Amino acid sequence: MNWWGKLIGTGVGMLGGPIGALAGAAIGHLYDDDDPTPQNEKKAKVLYLAYFFSCAAKIAKADGGVSATEIETTENLMVRFGLDAKTKEFCKNVFRKAKASKRSIDEDFQEVGKLIGFDQNIAASFIGGLFEIARSNGSNINKLQIRYLIRAEERFKVQEGLVRSWLKHGYTPQYESPDNQISLEQAYEVLNVSANSSSAAVKKAYYAKAADFHPDKLKSKDLPKEFIEFANSELAKINLAYEKIRSAKITNL
Repeated sequence: MNWWGKLIGTGVGMLGGPIGALAGAAIGHLYDDDDPTPQNEKKAKVLYLAYFFSCAAKIAKADGGVSATEIETTENLMVRFGLDAKTKEFCKNVFRKAKASKRSIDEDFQEVGKLIGFDQNIAASFIGGLFEIARSNGSNINKLQIRYLIRAEERFKVQEGLVRSWLKHGYTPQYESPDNQISLEQAYEVLNVSANSSSAAVKKAYYAKAADFHPDKLKSKDLPKEFIEFANSELAKINLAYEKIRSAKITNL
């Protein structure tokens, strides 16, 4: 079964809620009668996209208004998701409706966490897309946008500090530095350990973080391309941080 089909098992009840009703009404329009995709996969994908672009609108609006750059970034995400013309139009409609909705983003976050089964790499990718929209107006992200992103961390049960790390050192998919290196300070931040941590503590933190992004784990989930690319980038960053700290500790012996 495709990953989308697995996802619906955790969130099928959400088809009756406000976002779910919007997604459910769109399924027949987005898929032709002869489309071979199983019905549960259709429902899951449309439901996920509905939640994402609902949250995207609320993140964009949180700084006082939706800018042209925020709209452009949102549309670029649609391209990266590989959406066809009909699905893009559905997502744009969700975005427009969510901008005017009084429903809180926290309600969306609570339901998304259940929908994705609190999967760490899917959650991080979801938050990462919202982060891209929030930072599209520049490096000084609005405080309310940051608060929303950190709230998503809490609702998705993501390890604390992910958003703060992006704010300080950059978002993983766009993460680049000279000679593929990072500073020792950045390395400690990535693994969420202090400079005084023992080698054993650093190793434990490394294994805990890397476990969620291991290639074998990703393959077994049959994740969509977007999530796999994100997770591989995150794993590369975690590996780089660990090697940086390990080398520093060996040198200081």
